[in-house]
Formats: sequence, structure tokens, C-alpha cells
Amino acid sequence: MPHVSPVPVSHSLSDKIYRFLIGAITSKRVSEKQRRDAFDELLTRTEKIMLGKRLTAVSLLSQGTSSYRVGKVLQLSTTTVAKLDVRVKSGGLDNTKKVCETLRKGPLQSYLENLVKPLPRYGTSPASLFKEK
Repeated sequence: MPHVSPVPVSHSLSDKIYRFLIGAITSKRVSEKQRRDAFDELLTRTEKIMLGKRLTAVSLLSQGTSSYRVGKVLQLSTTTVAKLDVRVKSGGLDNTKKVCETLRKGPLQSYLENLVKPLPRYGTSPASLFKEK
């Protein structure tokens, strides 16, 4: 995150804040559009990118993509990828992996496949990239 206040927050207040955040994300009384708009207002561009990259990295690592490839594709530091990889392999991110598995069943699957697919050779016709197989 770009900036976190150095003033410590009590454990109980921290728990209440976290529960409030989770409620905002998961409440059925809040529409998807309202959630999206609220997060657009609350999160900076940097925070959105950071969270998105981490979630994508966990998804790719849990599918067996090499940490080198994940770092290259997502432009993450080797330290960040290594830490995530250790947590994925040790079971420390099992819930995040389950979220990724659920999301991969939708449009995220083709996005991830295209993300790690090798680039076409120089001189390849752009039309050939979009042919149905």
C-alpha cells in the first residue's frame, strides 16, 4: 500500500475495521455496481494494481506457472513472487487459491491463459492470432 499510518490501532478496532471491509465486499444488500464504485472511490490506482497483481500471481503460481514467468509477466519483484510462492506451497494462501479457482471458471481463465502464452513470432499475421482453434 502506498501509505499506512504509523499510529498503531488496537487489535479489537483492527478486527472491527476488517469485518466492516469484508461486509462491504460480501453483503448481498450492496449491489455489484455499488461495490465497484465504492472501491473505485476508496482505492488508489496503485492499490488496485497491487491487489490485482497479487491475486493474479497466486492464481498463476497455484496452477504451476514458474515464479520466473509470473514475475516477468506481472512485472513483480523476485522477492514478492518468492514470498507468494512459499505461501502458496506451504498452504498459507489456500483460501485465496480457492477464490482464484472459482474466478478461473469464468472469464479470468482465458485472461490468464493469454497472459502467460508465449508471444507470437515476429512477422506473424495479426489475423492468425484471433482464429478459433
